[in-house]
Amino acid sequence: MTRMTGRPARLLGGAAAVALMAGAAQAQAQTADSTVSEVVVTAQFREENVQRVPIPITAVGGEDLERQGVIGFKELGSRVPSLRFGAGVTGGENVITMRGLGSQNTTPGGDSPVAYNIDGVYVQRTTSIDPEFYDIARVEVLRGPQGTLYGRNSVGGSINVITNKPTGEFAAGVDAMLGNYDARTFRGFVNLPLVTSGDLQIAARLTAVSAEHDPYTKNLSTKPAATDNLDRLDYQMIRGQLAIDFNPQARLLLAAHRTWSEGVAATATAWWQTPARYMTPPLGIPAGSACDFSTAARFDPRRVCHDYPDVGSNDTELYSATLDLELPFANFTSVTAYGKSHVDQISDGDGSDLPISIGSAWRLDAEQFSQEVRFASNGDGALTWVVGGIYFRGKNFQDFAYSDLGYNNFGPTVPFDQFNFLSFGTSKTRALAAFGQFDYDFGKTGAGVPVILTVGLRYTNDRKSGFNSLDYQLPLACGGSCGVISGPFSNTWNRVTGKVGLSYQVNDSTMVFASVARGYLAGGNITGLGNIYDPETLTSFDAGVKSRFLDDRVQLNVAAYHQKIKNLQVFIQSATQSGINNVDGTTDVSGLEVEFTAVPVDNLRLNATGTLTDAKYGRYITTAARFGGPGPGCDPVTRLCDFKGNNLNQTPPYTLNLGAEYRFQTAFGTITPRVDAYFSGRVDFLADNYFTSRQKAYHTTNARVTWESPDRRYRAEAFVANIENDDIISNDGLQSISLGQQVLQPDNFVYYPPRTYGLRIGVSF
Repeated sequence: MTRMTGRPARLLGGAAAVALMAGAAQAQAQTADSTVSEVVVTAQFREENVQRVPIPITAVGGEDLERQGVIGFKELGSRVPSLRFGAGVTGGENVITMRGLGSQNTTPGGDSPVAYNIDGVYVQRTTSIDPEFYDIARVEVLRGPQGTLYGRNSVGGSINVITNKPTGEFAAGVDAMLGNYDARTFRGFVNLPLVTSGDLQIAARLTAVSAEHDPYTKNLSTKPAATDNLDRLDYQMIRGQLAIDFNPQARLLLAAHRTWSEGVAATATAWWQTPARYMTPPLGIPAGSACDFSTAARFDPRRVCHDYPDVGSNDTELYSATLDLELPFANFTSVTAYGKSHVDQISDGDGSDLPISIGSAWRLDAEQFSQEVRFASNGDGALTWVVGGIYFRGKNFQDFAYSDLGYNNFGPTVPFDQFNFLSFGTSKTRALAAFGQFDYDFGKTGAGVPVILTVGLRYTNDRKSGFNSLDYQLPLACGGSCGVISGPFSNTWNRVTGKVGLSYQVNDSTMVFASVARGYLAGGNITGLGNIYDPETLTSFDAGVKSRFLDDRVQLNVAAYHQKIKNLQVFIQSATQSGINNVDGTTDVSGLEVEFTAVPVDNLRLNATGTLTDAKYGRYITTAARFGGPGPGCDPVTRLCDFKGNNLNQTPPYTLNLGAEYRFQTAFGTITPRVDAYFSGRVDFLADNYFTSRQKAYHTTNARVTWESPDRRYRAEAFVANIENDDIISNDGLQSISLGQQVLQPDNFVYYPPRTYGLRIGVSF
């Protein structure tokens, strides 16, 4: 660790990396014109050059995030191999998919298979993901199971966001962006040294963001209750940090992070798939009207007709205290954190201008507390190690209400009953884990062989419990409630995960590595339903090479992997069920990941990432058939389906990202034009791989031009994203089914933003 005055120390905790990152950013600015910059990470809870970390990892520094136009996760997904990000179709849950592992589990007891961490704090709910990266030191994306250091729920990998921390020098910056869709974003930070008295040094950092834009989707409904705010953003964030250096061996970092946002994802229902239900007289949509989407030709993803309000809000808080102590035998780190969030949403349940159904309530209150302690060796011997333990407690309450209004477009003589689905419940999680990772460097022994053996082990004990209630109401059929399913649930799981790996340092610039790792995703319960689904376990075989050559002008990293997944958790919503399935057989995923960066001549920077992925379901017997017909892979009589061999959700067979920029050095500053192009194979969103539920192969292009003053104080940027203005599906979920919708379920699509452009101007002090 470097203290706020610049005096060296050796603390290696999460807060300790801040000053080193600032130095790395300065070095990058000085050498970015002629060599590939070095990035230092703390992926293994110690400061290391990313090229010496023997795992598949992508680290993107804050300056690179800005230069490449990575505003948040949706852009990061096109820059990092095997990573995909999709907005939630219902309930505001985001979907992070890595190496075939992802879930849009919206239940309070559900967990994402890709762990999300902010400054070393695990965040349970994907509703708490920030849509804006700002004042960020770097983002570290660890691919594959991280079952030793990052524990449960990291079968797909771990994403670690590391913010800029307080330093001992004054610094500040502000910028403003204006763009189409009336976009306006204002960002700023200030870093203040407060106390410099001998060993005691105190500094604070305050960061704030206000981001808004108008809806990307237009609601054409003229009904009295209709709203027009789909895909609208109204986001506010404030983050405060206080760093206290008591002496060169002790530091405390206090952090508070809060966000507020309003808006709801725009779901475009493909009613052209079920025109008989949608257009049948006498009460159907008039043919040829503005709300007539009965044919594929009339379907417009950016135009919907929702007669019921679509309104959503999200409020999150996260507080943490990180204590780093340099002890005689090791460095000690304690991370104490508390977080909570509140999500509230109502929606037009049928996605049409007809009074068919409504989502009258979706509320999620989430609360979490965690305490982690770690000891990390601080010597320079052959053996280095990290040991620790964590306690996590979570409590989530969900209230969900959905109503089919008994709408009848088959004539007044055909009675239809109103249907109400009322569900609420609480899910509690208590998790305990102990872990350790040991690295033995034979190059520092008499053997003198540059081989490092890594052995990691983690024991996890998970307990999930709570109460759920589900009430089906059919007023005509049974005069009200037709049955209430309720009662407590509880289950406990114990798992041992870990890894064994070898790395060989061929020379100063080249390393090869191989490992076997095991990960685990906790089981759970669907609130309102009686079933408890089983944990998911994964074993991954990885091998790779990290290299730099041509005087550090070229960097090439290649990783290959094969994963075997047991009890794969699949979130499904069909005519017969809504919940989590466990895949019966073993699911195999294999892939190749390539990352390339080059500075062939001074000031010209090229980068590329590519993936090849083969991700197929194992034996998967389910009744997840579409209403009105079992569909492919299903028995027409029993309606049982086997989706073995189908493509995994949200996992394209190939992706390719290409980027290029050139820095023109002039007397009045540096001008840098940049272009990024992303290519993706087809994406299937549902296990049946039905032809309507996929995004065909696509590509998208972004471009920007930046100007920076000679003293790097002033900066201006003009950008355009999705130049093609293509409608690219981000996610898909089948439309809800109830008694009033006895037809084939149409798809519910959510899309990435259309073409956006704007101008950003900033100044730093």
